Amino acid sequence: MKRKICRTSFNCEDMEELNVTALSRRKESAAPLTGERDSTIFRHGFGYPLALVLRLRVLQIVCGISAMVMGSVAFIEERQKFNMGLGIPAGGISVLAAAVSIHTSRGWSAMSGVAGAGAGAASVLWAAAACLLIALVVQCCRTILDPPGIDHGDGPNEEDTIPSSRDLVVIACVQIALAAATLLSAAICARIDCGT
Repeated sequence: MKRKICRTSFNCEDMEELNVTALSRRKESAAPLTGERDSTIFRHGFGYPLALVLRLRVLQIVCGISAMVMGSVAFIEERQKFNMGLGIPAGGISVLAAAVSIHTSRGWSAMSGVAGAGAGAASVLWAAAACLLIALVVQCCRTILDPPGIDHGDGPNEEDTIPSSRDLVVIACVQIALAAATLLSAAICARIDCGT
């Protein structure tokens, strides 16, 4: 018959209880995302949906990178015309604005000092990104309504110099979707930041 040997002042039942308590504490998240626990890392975490904001920022970065890729494809497809190539700077500034905003996403009212300057820089970057994204949407709508590959009878039609209208319409639709997702997620983040 085996016997449990405990060499401390606790009895064996107390030891097992301490082990269960230690294991349950280990399972808790080291970075709580709710306002129930006070944390030094997330000082402004009371009621602030940090997990949602970070997911939206990641979405903005992914959409920005995708817009840069699609802008590059459109630039090549349009024979180096910078029509839908606006996706390159629009996506780049969106990525930069989202990256800066990650560090200032604790609520605009809670910002002060250097963090406040970061929030101001993020605001300027988002304003520039919004202007470029809206210009990109307008340019893509113009391409969809009047694709350059359609023959209007204006002159000689050389097959090698005219890009495929179907490809440009697909690129334009993808860029509109990316720009809309970026602008919508930025608007949601701004509402969350201004409301906390």
